[in-house]
Amino acid sequence: MTRPPTHSLARRLTSAVAVTVTTAATVSAVGVIGGGTAHAGPCSEMFGNFGSLLEHRTGAGMATGSLGSLGSLEDSGSLGSVSESLGSADRSGSLVQQLETGSIGNGLSGSLDPLIGSVYGMPPWITGDEGTVPVLRGHTRFLQLVTGPTSPTESITRYGVAGTDLGIMWDNGNNAAPEVLLAFGDTMGDCTVPGNQWRSNVLFRSGDEDLSDGITIDSAAMGSDGLAKSIIPRIDQPGEVTIIPTAGISVNGVQYLRHMSVAHWGQPGSWTTNYSGMAYSTDNGENWSVVPEMARRITEAGDAGTGAPDVDDSWRPAQMSSFLKKDGEDHLYEYLTPSGRQGAAIVARVPLADSPSAHELSAETTPLEGVLDPTAYEYWDGDSQAWVTDIDDATPVLPSPASELSTMWNEHLGKYTAMYSRGFDSVVMRTADEPQGPWSETTTLIDYSMLPGVYGAFMHPWAQGRELYYLVTTWNAYNVFLVRTDLDEVFPGNGRLAAAEASARSEVVRQVPISELVNGEVPTE
Repeated sequence: MTRPPTHSLARRLTSAVAVTVTTAATVSAVGVIGGGTAHAGPCSEMFGNFGSLLEHRTGAGMATGSLGSLGSLEDSGSLGSVSESLGSADRSGSLVQQLETGSIGNGLSGSLDPLIGSVYGMPPWITGDEGTVPVLRGHTRFLQLVTGPTSPTESITRYGVAGTDLGIMWDNGNNAAPEVLLAFGDTMGDCTVPGNQWRSNVLFRSGDEDLSDGITIDSAAMGSDGLAKSIIPRIDQPGEVTIIPTAGISVNGVQYLRHMSVAHWGQPGSWTTNYSGMAYSTDNGENWSVVPEMARRITEAGDAGTGAPDVDDSWRPAQMSSFLKKDGEDHLYEYLTPSGRQGAAIVARVPLADSPSAHELSAETTPLEGVLDPTAYEYWDGDSQAWVTDIDDATPVLPSPASELSTMWNEHLGKYTAMYSRGFDSVVMRTADEPQGPWSETTTLIDYSMLPGVYGAFMHPWAQGRELYYLVTTWNAYNVFLVRTDLDEVFPGNGRLAAAEASARSEVVRQVPISELVNGEVPTE
């Protein structure tokens, strides 16, 4: 049962909401709503589920640049009734619940009265606030804000990154100059300057070997405008909202990045894709070349490049990836999930032998060999307990819901590890003795009930000791945090995960505003 807004709130709402679509270079003023005019500023760029939900709920044509009138409080207008579309002040409305989680994506822009954010639970970054970070007690704790305001990275002034998500990490494979590369998703720019600095994705680098005091970012792939650039830009045409990185790995000194072309952000945790693509870099992630032949297309939209295979529904379970490579093994493993957060994971493998070197990739023709040979991939068929060549015969190795996977071999545990978002359990972990499993039961490291809106946990490849370090994003702040879990507290003496006990030993002590962090450090209590 919803509670109607008070008359004072109703008067505020009639002029509170204004929304428009922006181009990649401009943030424009929007039309009249109710009795007033609202204007979109450089910080009002809003993406993803928020924009898609408004479109889904209202049927408004966002491509026209306006959502039109708010409508009356009792009857549904462009946004519908306040009580039905936005939900009640106790946050029970469906739209409110959906706004509190998700990932960022498309080019919807506008301004919102802060009162709506405080009453209806919209993420603080939508209303112009910076959000909060939880102080955790137990085996897991947030250590540091890595991106955004007050972060030691100084990501706003150095790279024009005020808000971003994910942070997929992998070792660059360079023994002479070892670094970890970090690929981020949709990125908002400096909120203090005019214009639109939104980018589909960006890449940072870190050579920091001691994460106990936080992670130091050394550099980024930069554009000529002085901002961290989109390493794989979207095509900026109807049918493709954004390009999101999903996995990275180094083979023979070449960096490889799997990415998904997002067609539409739907309900929270649900999105549709056009294809999964593959790109490579021979200069430590500064510049990237897409390999069209490696595309896994499921729609005609987007631009996978000349030479991309035809659309094939068999690729629907393989739109998001996680790479795994262990020293001494002769295969690269790729865990595959459908778009969204509801699917199961299958696993593929490909021989590392014959994978091209950076020198070979500098030629005019890209050699489709090794990891770049789409025909060389095999898939695990649990029914026959064998690797097969047809993806249609692949069976799940991780049950649904599993998404935004991070996988690696962990020396301390002596096991393969998988960390991922399991629906609204947020961050869970499993272990296995073989890449194809069987995998252990899950342990919840960060529970959604104690921290709504946390997603996308990606393990640091150099974290091979008792302390496991990884990055997570919170929808509340729309920025990335370094998190640490004590594995010896999660694992009892017999080496098996203790899900119930582990989950119970973490709790939220309090929430700290991002603006109160000093050098990005999260308090211990």
